[in-house]
Amino acid sequence: MKEMLTGLYEYGIWANARLLATAASLGAAQLGQKLTKGADPILLTFAHLLGADLRWFARWRGDPTPSFVPADARTLEDVRGRWDALNPVRRAYIASLDQATLREPILWVRDQGSVEIPRWQAMLQCANHGTQHRSEIAAMLTDLGHSPGNLDFVLYCLEARHK
Repeated sequence: MKEMLTGLYEYGIWANARLLATAASLGAAQLGQKLTKGADPILLTFAHLLGADLRWFARWRGDPTPSFVPADARTLEDVRGRWDALNPVRRAYIASLDQATLREPILWVRDQGSVEIPRWQAMLQCANHGTQHRSEIAAMLTDLGHSPGNLDFVLYCLEARHK
């Protein structure tokens, strides 16, 4: 379980970097343009992803949920900087976990009421959530003529093998 979660988070870092690099070629108007029904513009979707990563990481550790909102990330550099700070700390946290800790319940405080879920499920939720929104960003970038290319997990695995 730990190896799978580690792989999913490393894949997320890889895919986020590819998307950020592609999005860097866009202007502010394109980053803020609403392109898809049901999805925020590219910059706000990146910020939403970052906020979810920060909130879920706090929940895994039992820390207070940060007050981050998407408007706190005004540029791609803001998003990249916050992820650059989070990624090594989250990587070390995941490395410190054992099977018993992964199975321990964590408290998830929601508007509908608090629930306890196993830590591994909360971690898988966050990784899966990232995949959803990265797909939306990739589609929007492609619509703007800036495809990020293939973001398949297996391609990350093949690249990681050669590092």
